Amino acid sequence: FLFSFIIRLITIIVVETPIISDFKMMYDASLELINGTTNYREFSYFLLWGYQMGHVVYQAILLFFINSVFFLKLINCIVTSFTVVFIYKNCRKICSENSSKVAAILYSVFLFPLLLNTVLSNQQLPMLLILIAVYKLLEIDYDNFINKSIVVGVLLGASNILRSETIVIICAIFLYSLYLIILKYDYRKVFSSFLIIFLTYSLVFNGCSCVLRISGISPSGLDNNNSMWKFVQGFNYETSGMYSSDDASLYSGDKEASKNEFLNRVSEVEKIPMLFLKKIKILWFNSDLTWSIDNLNGTLIFKILNIINQLFIISFNILAFGSLYEFIKKKFSKEQVLITLVLVVYFGVYLLIEVMPRYAYSLQIFEAILIGISIDYISKFMFEKLY
Repeated sequence: FLFSFIIRLITIIVVETPIISDFKMMYDASLELINGTTNYREFSYFLLWGYQMGHVVYQAILLFFINSVFFLKLINCIVTSFTVVFIYKNCRKICSENSSKVAAILYSVFLFPLLLNTVLSNQQLPMLLILIAVYKLLEIDYDNFINKSIVVGVLLGASNILRSETIVIICAIFLYSLYLIILKYDYRKVFSSFLIIFLTYSLVFNGCSCVLRISGISPSGLDNNNSMWKFVQGFNYETSGMYSSDDASLYSGDKEASKNEFLNRVSEVEKIPMLFLKKIKILWFNSDLTWSIDNLNGTLIFKILNIINQLFIISFNILAFGSLYEFIKKKFSKEQVLITLVLVVYFGVYLLIEVMPRYAYSLQIFEAILIGISIDYISKFMFEKLY
């Protein structure tokens, strides 16, 4: 934790990143909340994408105590240092102590998530909560599962309040539950545990949404009032599934038009395989440090950092893929199955919706857990060669 925190603290002191894009809108709305103004409620952005208000309220709570952008970035550093800790703790469940430490330390110096601490992103805290939830889930023994299932549900609900991607984890847990039933675990206990997790998650999320709507903080609560929008962008063949300003002007505010355009694009079946290949490259292999150091774009230092970051991305992909060897040998654990399922579900979801390299933040965290298995292979091979 201390190692991770120190290098993150140095990063936010040295790197000055302006607040831009959606993060600027959310930061300004947070300032309005603590200043008692409500102009943000008239913005179509928050009326359409009410789910962004969770992050707005979270920032407002922090700014209420210390009204400083640096303070928000400092909290990012604390949060992501705990993320490194829970990468280690989850990794420890599927590989050795030393390999878990190496995996966590490698992630702690991975440039993209390291530099992302300078950005007021809504990704850091939700992913920490998901990591803790996964850790607690792996501790459930299904003899005394009720309390831990409730804790997992609360953590996932809180994560979804801050960033609406927790449904991916819920789907992975559902598939994991089916796997446990195949392994002859008591299906009543496994199903009951999943049901408790899902109901608690729904209660926490929908309860918060209701409170925000009734209080007037968010007229749309935490709702997504155009769920097809992400799919429209995800099937934009011209942008390879990335954001399109033209799409935004035509479809973001029109649910019916979004639905019709999505159906039109999906009907072009012959284009889908190439689209998927491009999206795989963007999400899993593209390096993009512009969110953090765009002011250095085009300079030699940016090119060097981008190359280093690209090497990290490729290395993590190779090492995470290497963990699949456990499945070939049939020596995999149920813990590895869950972590792998999370990545598989993420992969499937991003084939369908909008992608950008920044969204790989979530995937890379779970890759960091799996690379411990490959590090175990490498260390055992080197030990055998040396001794």
